[in-house]
Amino acid sequence: MKQAVVAGRTAGLRPAERRRLDQICHRRHPADAVADLLTLQRLASEAERLEEPLTLVVDGRGLCRLLWIGDLETSGRLLEKLPGSSRRQGSDLRLMTCAGSARQPPLRPGACEAVVGLDLAPRLWLRFSRQAAAGGHWPASLLTPQPSGEEAWHQELEGDLTALCSLDPALLSDSGPATPSRQGASGLHGDGAAATPHQGAGSTAPGRAERVLLLVLISGEAGRDGRRLAELEGLVRSAGGEPVGVVSQRRSSGAAPTLWGEGKLREAALEARRLGASLVVTDRELTPVQARNLERIVDLPVSDRSELILDIFAQRAASAAGRLQVELAQLRYRLPRLSGRGLSLSRQGGGIGTRGPGETQLEKDRRAIARRIERLQRDVRELGEHRARLRQSRRGQRRLALVGYTNAGKSSLLNALSGARAGEGVLAENRLFATLDPTTRRVRLGGPNHGSFPAANDPDEGAAKGEGRPHGSGDEEAGPELPLLLTDTVGFIEDLPPQLVEAFRSTLEEALEADGLLLVVDLSDPAWPEQLTSVNALLDRLGATPPRLVIGNQIDRCPAGELDRAQALVAEMLFISATADLGLQNLRRHLSHWPASDVDPAAPADRSTRSTDGTAAVRPRGPVPTSKG
Repeated sequence: MKQAVVAGRTAGLRPAERRRLDQICHRRHPADAVADLLTLQRLASEAERLEEPLTLVVDGRGLCRLLWIGDLETSGRLLEKLPGSSRRQGSDLRLMTCAGSARQPPLRPGACEAVVGLDLAPRLWLRFSRQAAAGGHWPASLLTPQPSGEEAWHQELEGDLTALCSLDPALLSDSGPATPSRQGASGLHGDGAAATPHQGAGSTAPGRAERVLLLVLISGEAGRDGRRLAELEGLVRSAGGEPVGVVSQRRSSGAAPTLWGEGKLREAALEARRLGASLVVTDRELTPVQARNLERIVDLPVSDRSELILDIFAQRAASAAGRLQVELAQLRYRLPRLSGRGLSLSRQGGGIGTRGPGETQLEKDRRAIARRIERLQRDVRELGEHRARLRQSRRGQRRLALVGYTNAGKSSLLNALSGARAGEGVLAENRLFATLDPTTRRVRLGGPNHGSFPAANDPDEGAAKGEGRPHGSGDEEAGPELPLLLTDTVGFIEDLPPQLVEAFRSTLEEALEADGLLLVVDLSDPAWPEQLTSVNALLDRLGATPPRLVIGNQIDRCPAGELDRAQALVAEMLFISATADLGLQNLRRHLSHWPASDVDPAAPADRSTRSTDGTAAVRPRGPVPTSKG
C-alpha cells in the first residue's frame, strides 16, 4: 500500500517532475510543529514551475497522505482519495496549500475550497504563497474550522511562513475554535449528537439516524412558512432521519435552474459540513435538472419532498398490494431522474451493422425499468378488479369511508367505532402515514351491545364531566341493529406526489365508491382549515361524488375557543375525541341517519355551506339531525 498518492492534474507531467513530487510526498513533517519549512519551500518551487496550486494532506503522525495538483474546487471529496482504509488514513489531518503569488497571496479559501476543506475535517489549514516577497518575507495564513458564523474558516494567525511552521498544532487547536470533528453538531433543538472524525457530511454511522439539513423557500407569511417547515420536519422524522438545521431563502421566481440562489446554496453546503449532515431535503419538488444542479453545488445527496414521501410509503407498506403500488410510484418518479455512467459500461458492437459504442448502461436501465413499470401496471389493474369484485359483493350494505389529512386520527376513530380491543385494531400511532392499506370494519350503530360512551350528548359537557355510561346500564336506549361498513383510507397531504395518486388510485376507489365520506380533521392542529381545504381539493381532483361530513377530532387537546371557531367555519361539523371517547355516542346517532336514504351515492355532493376561507362543509340532502345532541 502506497503511503501517499499524487492526484489531480497529473496528465502531462514529466518523469522528473513526478519524481520530485514523490520525494515531497515522502518527506515527514514534525508532530510538534505545523509543517516542515524545507518541504513547503520545495512545494512552492514545484508550484512555480507547474504554474498550478499544490495541496498537501498530512496526518497526525506527520506523514503525507495526498498531494493534489490544481484547484481544490475540482477535487471533490479529498477524504475519498486518501490511500488505504480509514484506520490507515490517520486522524488530526492538516491541510497545506501553496497558491497565488507574493502580491496576491491566497490567505482566504474560496467558497468551493472552504467546502472541500470542511469535508476533510482537518485540524488546521496552512495557506501560503508560492513566491517570497521582497526581503525574504513569505506571506502565509493559518486557519481553523469555525463551527458557526458566515465564514467557514477562522483565520488564527497571519504572518511569515517560517514563524507559522514552528507553532505547535496541539496548543493552537486547544486555544482556537473547536473543529467539526470534535464539536458536537447541534440540531434544531440543540440535541444533536457529536460527529466523529472522518464522519463528516455525506456519511452516516451504522445504527444512527441520518442527519438531514432542510432547504426551504419561504413566502414571507410567518404562519404558513412555519407550518410548512414543521410538516417537512415531521416527514423527515417519520422517514427515520434527524433534522439538524434549516437554510431558508425568500425567492419570488421558481424558474431558476436551482430554485435557490448559488450563494445561498454555498451557505447550505457550509452549514451541512458544520452540522455533520449527510443529506439535504428540499420542501419543493425538483426537476431532474434542478436536482443535479443542487447536488453539484452542495456536493451532497439531495432529496425533494416527493421523494421523501415515497420513502415513507416504502417503509410503511406492509401488504403485498401496498408494496406493489409503492414500487410503481417509485419507478415512475425515478425513471426521468435516472443518470447513466457514460460509455464505460456500454455494449460494444462486433459485426456488420453494429458499429459504434453500442447500447449504454443508461439505456439498458431505462428499458428494464419501463418493462417493470408495465408489469406493475398490469398487477395494479388486476388489484383494482379484485377490489371492485369485493365492493360488488358488499352491495346492499351502507359503506362509509374515513378520509382526511395524515395523522388526523382516522385509524383511532375506526378502532373506537368498531370496538377494537387494545392491540387488535388498526395500527394508530402519532406519526405521519402510519397506515397505508385500506381496512374495512363492520360497525354497529344501535342495539344494547355497542360499547361504553360518555353520558353527555354534547361533547363539551362530556369533556367537562369526564364520565362514561357503563356498559349495559338501564339508561341506554336499545335500538335496532344498524350495521355499516367503515373503511380507513390512506392519509392525504398537501401537494401529494402525482405518482402516488396514480399508483394508489385503486386504493382510493374504496373512498370514491362509498356512500358517504367522513372528513376527519385534527382540531389541535392550528392549520386544520388549510388541511381540510387540501383534502377537499384532492377529492375534487379524483372526482369524488359521495356526500361529505366533517368530523372535528381531538377536542380534548384543542385550545379554548377552537370549537366556536370550527363551528363558525364549518356549520355541520361534529365534535369528537376518538382517544378519550368524547362525542362518539352523538356521532353514532348521526351516522344512523346519514347520508339520508334519498341521497343517490352517484349524485354530486351539495356544497351549499362554504366558509369565507374556502373550507367546505357538506350538507346531506334530506332531514338530518343537528350536530349537537
